Amino acid sequence: LSHDKAAYTRAQSHVLHVKASSNNTLLSLTNLNGDVLVASSGGCQTGFKKAGRAGHEAAYQATVKLFEKATSKNINITGIELKFKGLGPGREACFKALRSVTEWPILRITDVTPIPFNGCRPRKARRL
Repeated sequence: LSHDKAAYTRAQSHVLHVKASSNNTLLSLTNLNGDVLVASSGGCQTGFKKAGRAGHEAAYQATVKLFEKATSKNINITGIELKFKGLGPGREACFKALRSVTEWPILRITDVTPIPFNGCRPRKARRL
C-alpha cells in the first residue's frame, strides 16, 4: 500500500460495501461518488432462503455473483476499497471470495461497524 494519498486516489476506482448481519450479507459495489453500480445479497440470486442466507456459503456465492455482474457490465476496476459493517459470518467469506475468485487489487480494508459510546439504552436481556 502506498502512503501517498494522491497515488492512492488515482489507483482506487471503486468501493465494495459489505454489510454482514447475523441474518444476511449485503454487498454493493459503488464508484467514488457513492453511486451503486452492482448489488448482491445472500438471498437475492444465490437461491438461499430464510436461515441459509446467514451462512458462510451464501456470502461466498453472493460475492462471486457480484463479480460476474460487474464483469458482464464491463466495469473497469483498477483498485478497490473494502468497507465492512457488522460482525456476521459473511465478513470472512466475502474477503476469501475476493482473494480467490476476483483479480481486483484490494487497496484498503476499513471496518465501519457502528459502536455506541454509551448512546441509547439497549433492549432488555432475554430470559430463557
